Amino acid sequence: MEEEQQNVQSQETTMSQALKKLKKLAKWLIPISVLLGLAIFILTLVMIASQGQESCFTNSDTSIAGGTTFDGNWKDKNSVTHKGMQKAADSFKNDLGMSGVNVAAALAIGLRESNFNPSAENPSGAVKGIWQWGAGGINGNRFGNTEATVEAQVALAERELRTSHIKTLNEMKDADLDKSLEAWDVNFEGLSVSDPQRKVSKTTATAKEIKEVFDLNYGGNIHTGNSDADNSSSTDSTSCDGGTGTASGLPIQGQYNITGGYPDYNGETGGDHYGVDFQTVKHSNDGEESNVYAVSDGTVVVKTYDAISGNYVVIKDDSGTYTYYGHAPSQDKIVVNVGDKVKAGQHISHEGETGKVTGIHVHFAVNKMNLYGWAPRTAGLISPAEYLKNIPAQAVQNNGVVVPAGPFDTTQGANSGK
Repeated sequence: MEEEQQNVQSQETTMSQALKKLKKLAKWLIPISVLLGLAIFILTLVMIASQGQESCFTNSDTSIAGGTTFDGNWKDKNSVTHKGMQKAADSFKNDLGMSGVNVAAALAIGLRESNFNPSAENPSGAVKGIWQWGAGGINGNRFGNTEATVEAQVALAERELRTSHIKTLNEMKDADLDKSLEAWDVNFEGLSVSDPQRKVSKTTATAKEIKEVFDLNYGGNIHTGNSDADNSSSTDSTSCDGGTGTASGLPIQGQYNITGGYPDYNGETGGDHYGVDFQTVKHSNDGEESNVYAVSDGTVVVKTYDAISGNYVVIKDDSGTYTYYGHAPSQDKIVVNVGDKVKAGQHISHEGETGKVTGIHVHFAVNKMNLYGWAPRTAGLISPAEYLKNIPAQAVQNNGVVVPAGPFDTTQGANSGK
């Protein structure tokens, strides 16, 4: 009996010691458990955030040979997305001479960026549209007032590809699919070659499938303009000092109206407008009264066509500033060629209505840095009022703002309002 009591006491002592040890251990376990739980919670949030940042427009994936593709209804010929992609493919082929692989690359990147949705918008990144152009903020404002339609955004893309982002097309010439994707991503999207946002494997696989679905089995004939800078960067850094604003004359002669202002069509309202529209009172596509004249001495550096500008010519003046004359009726109506030396007042072109226009006129613009810098808000653009000494005072407001006005007469100088 006595032995049993001793055993019980011994067991109680052991249990008491164990409980004391557990209490001491609990003092450490509880905070460790809390910290471990917090770490797991933070890790989960990071994973969710990283997935969200990877793409604002996530797609389910479809496995095909060579990797996964961006899925969706784009393969359905009756879907809005498919029809929009077909419009873009046709435009890039016909307007720019892009090859099938060039087009497949552009469409695949459009799917990656927005599901090829012209209404796509990412407010946090301030980007909009099919190819997610900057729409204000840290990414600039390339998008501007572009409409949320495939047609308008393809026109914007083409305009940039022929002007401010011409390096994209230059590097797409004769390029294979990999190099076409790289050219668009680096030069048009502004990504580095190694940027994970490119999703190279998936984008490449998607482009291959696009090539099959849309039957993009044709070569290219990219022509970036009859210019002296086809294979160079679009910015000529040697001309940054620009013009002196002492150019002679105006691009037209006789009676005329200013029908489009700067920097917007109505001066400070209306759509973006990167130059000034001059229209002679008597205007036509072939009459001498609608001739266009060089406003300064210089050298012809570009003579080409695009869907926005129509037929246009660019002259680099003797101080390094570029002047642009747009919408000529045809290339033949531009009566000078690349490399020609011209004098102020020399007949060089003709008013017209090719490209995106509402009537016969000459669009005149000035850029101090870039011979292809003719999109709204492009670096180097200056007000024509700062360059043309004889632009009527009645049409010029503060800070170089130009408003539609007229009629005026070139024979009566800067104060020629009627």
